[in-house]
Formats: sequence, structure tokens, C-alpha cells
Amino acid sequence: MEGLVLHPAKCYRVVLLGSVAVGKTALATQFACGRFPERCEPSVEELFSKVIEVNRVPALLEIVDTVGAEHLVTLKDLYIRNSDGFVVLYSVCSEASFQAVRPLRERMGRLRGSRAVPLVLVGTKADLDAERQVLTAQGRALAREWRCPFLEVTAKSKMMVDRVFTQVVREMEALAPPVQEAPRIPNVLEIWPAERFIG
Repeated sequence: MEGLVLHPAKCYRVVLLGSVAVGKTALATQFACGRFPERCEPSVEELFSKVIEVNRVPALLEIVDTVGAEHLVTLKDLYIRNSDGFVVLYSVCSEASFQAVRPLRERMGRLRGSRAVPLVLVGTKADLDAERQVLTAQGRALAREWRCPFLEVTAKSKMMVDRVFTQVVREMEALAPPVQEAPRIPNVLEIWPAERFIG
């Protein structure tokens, strides 16, 4: 069985959303590449990909790391409309970044209409307790309101990083519309009489 390659059963596009400097790139780089970037240069977007196994089924994640700049609203809206799942991030060291996620969630609801919004709310930089401005209880309360999973992570030590993406896959699967089964076409032997009388 050596050399056997597992082909992912599913492919998902996951978008990271949040204000500038909340740690989107650090989270994506740590998850996909296994390293913590000491310096992150802001870019319009970066793409990462990784195959993970959730419930024993391989899934390919295409992760879009979006810039937090508000002037790129059109690009962000395009991602919100056309992606499968979302990780909405704020820094526990920034009350402003926490306040910024609410309008972002409202915009997601408007742009997606009746379609479900599979998302995970993530508080980053959880190791920086001395600089904390947002309590864990505040994040939990917001996640309860949104009815979504909530995690606090530390990209530097990789604490809870993998779990973020496992959770978002579970949310996408739980909220996916049911697959319509094709109507069953009867087999010829079922509709052809067993005996034919030729007169």
C-alpha cells in the first residue's frame, strides 16, 4: 500500500476575515506551513492550501488570507459571496478589532441572503494576557449569539490552530444543503413483464 495517495473527497474555500494586524497571516502560515512568521507584510490576498482529515475523510482546504484594509470592500464582498466557510478573527489585545467583527458578520448575512454562513469566531494572541482588552467571556457570548463555535488561539505556539480549521470544516458540513438524490430509473427487467403472450 506504499505510495498510495489519498485524494480529498471534498474541496472547501475558507476565507479569513478581520481587521488589520489581528493575526490572519500568522494563523494561516502556522496551519499550512508549520511555521510562525516573525514579520508579516500586508498583502491584498494570500492563498494557502492543506489537506486535513475530519471524521476520517480527507478534505482539501483552500485558505484565502484577506487584507484587513477597508478600502478593499469589493474584493472582500466577492469572497463572502463565493466561499464555503469563514474564520472571523479579532485580537484579544484590541477592543477595536472585536467591535469590528459585528458589522462584518452583518455584511456576510446581507451578501449571502438565505444561504447559511458556516463560520468560526476566533480570538487571536491569547498568550498576551498582560495586553488583553477582550475577555474570553465576551467572545463566548458573541459566539452564542451567532450560534457558531468560538476558540482563542495562539499562532506563535500553534495552540488551537489546527482545531480552528477542523471546526470550520464541521460547520460547513453541518450547514451544507442536503444532497438531492437523482430519481431512480427502473431497470428494464422490472418494467418488462416476466411472460409475454404472442397471439
